[in-house]
Amino acid sequence: MTDDEARKLTARVAALEQQLEIKDGIIAELLKRLYGAKSEKIDSDQLLLDLLRDEPKKPAAAGVHDAPAAEPDEKQPGKKQSRRQKLRDSLKGLPTVTTEIIPREVLDDPQAYRRIGEERSERLEVSPAAFTRHVTVRPTYVRKADPDTKPTTAPLPTPLLEGSVLSASLGAHLLSEKFCYHQPFWRQQWKLRATHGIELSRNLMCHWHNHLADLLLPVYELIAANLRASDYLKVDETPIKYLDPGTGKTSTGQFWVYHHDEHGPLYDWHTSHANTCLDRVLLGGDDDGPFAGYLQSDGLRAYMTFIERQPENAITPVSCLAHIRRKFVEAQGDHPKISAWILYQIGKIYAHENEMRNSRAGPEERRRAREESTRRHYQHLKKLAAHLEGRRSITPASRLGKALSYARAQLPHLEPCFADGRIEFDNNLTENAVRPTKLGMKNWMFIGGAATGWRSAVIYTMVEQVRRHGHDPFAYFKWVFERLPGMTNQDDFAPLLPSNWVAAQEAQQEQAA
Repeated sequence: MTDDEARKLTARVAALEQQLEIKDGIIAELLKRLYGAKSEKIDSDQLLLDLLRDEPKKPAAAGVHDAPAAEPDEKQPGKKQSRRQKLRDSLKGLPTVTTEIIPREVLDDPQAYRRIGEERSERLEVSPAAFTRHVTVRPTYVRKADPDTKPTTAPLPTPLLEGSVLSASLGAHLLSEKFCYHQPFWRQQWKLRATHGIELSRNLMCHWHNHLADLLLPVYELIAANLRASDYLKVDETPIKYLDPGTGKTSTGQFWVYHHDEHGPLYDWHTSHANTCLDRVLLGGDDDGPFAGYLQSDGLRAYMTFIERQPENAITPVSCLAHIRRKFVEAQGDHPKISAWILYQIGKIYAHENEMRNSRAGPEERRRAREESTRRHYQHLKKLAAHLEGRRSITPASRLGKALSYARAQLPHLEPCFADGRIEFDNNLTENAVRPTKLGMKNWMFIGGAATGWRSAVIYTMVEQVRRHGHDPFAYFKWVFERLPGMTNQDDFAPLLPSNWVAAQEAQQEQAA
C-alpha cells in the first residue's frame, strides 16, 4: 500500500468515525425523548460521580438524572393534613347549603329529646355552567296630555356586538375556555349542544373571537408601549402551525413572547422568525420611542441582527444560561467528564442565585454577591470553552462540539448580570409564558390562519397577564368587555390594563379580610 493510499484510508476512517459519532448522538437523543426524564434538573452528586470516574461513561438511554424523588405526600401526614385543611379553608367562601338529618325516633317524639350537640360533614357539590336568556324590554311612552308629541324610549346600552346575542359574560366564557382550558371551538360547540341544547356554531364563535380581539387591541398596544418604555426585556419565540389558505396544508408561524417583571408577558405573532419580526413591539410607532436597554434571549441569530440594526449601544444583548446548560445536558453521552464538570459549574451559579432569591436580596446585594461568589464559576466556564476549541477528540458536528461552540458565543453576553443585579441569568420566566400555547396546541392543533395569529396573541397576552397573579381571566374578560363597547380611540385605556384590574381585585380582598 502506497503512502497516498494510506492517507486516503486514514482520512476515510476518520470521516466514518465522525459520522458514527453523530449517528450515536442522534440515537441517544431519540432514546432520551422516548424513555428519558423530561426535567432538566441535574443531581449534583451524580455530576461529581461522573467527574471521579476513571473510565468513560456509556451513553445512558434515560438521559438526564433527576434528583431523587421525594416521598409522596400521602406518606407524610403533616403535608396530607395541611392540604386537606387548605381545601376546607378554600370552601368557606362558597355559597353554603345546610341539610339537617334528624333521627326518626326524635321526629316521632320531639318532646322526649334534648339537643346536646351535633356532628358535621362537608361535601363539595357542582352544577354545570348555567346559561340564561336575557331579554331587554324598552317600553315606548307618549305624554297623556299631548299624544301628538314624539314618543320616548330609553336608549339601549351600547352592545358588545350590534344585532348579536353576544354578551360580555358569554364572550369571556368562550375565550377563557379556549385560551385558559384549551377547549377548541368545535369542542365547545358540541358541549353546548349536548349539555344545554344551544346551537352555537363554530364559525360564529370564530367571528366573535375576531371581534373581541379587535376590541382588546388598544389595551394590548398600551401594554406594548409600557414594555418599550422599560430598559430590560426578555424575549423568546416558539413555533405554532397555522392553516395556509389555498394549499390545504399547515405552515409554521411563530409566537414571539416578551416579558417584563412589572408589565408582564406580551405575545406577538409572525409567520417567520426573521429579525424584522421584532420591529413591531420593540420599535413601536410615531407616538413613542423604540426600546433601549438590556434584551435577554437565546442564541437565535435574528436577535443579534436586530440589535446590529439599531443605533450603537442602544440595546445590550444578554444571553440565557438555561439554553447553554440545555446544550450540555443533551451532550452528556459524548464526553461525560467534560459535560459533568460544565454542568457542575452551572449548577453552582444557580445555587448562589437560589440562595439570594430565598433571602429576598435586592439588586445591589445580588450584584455584590455575584462578584464575590458567582464570577469564578463563570470564568471557569469561559476558560474551558475556549481551551477545548479545536481539540481533535471533539468534532464540531458532535453534540458536545455544538454545545461548546454555542457556549463560546453566548457566555460573554452574560457579563451584564454582574453589572446590574436586576438581570437574571436565564430567560425561564419567558419560557414559562410560552407553555400555555404548547398545552393548547395539543388540543386545537393549529391556528385557523395567518390573520388569526395576531388575534390569538392579543388574547393570550390578556390571559397570562391575569393568570400570573393567580386571578381568573374569565372575571377580567367579563369586566373589560362590559366597558370597552362604550369607549373610543380618544379615551384613556390605562384603567383597563390587566395589571390595574388585578391591583383593584387585591385591594378589595384586603378590605374584605
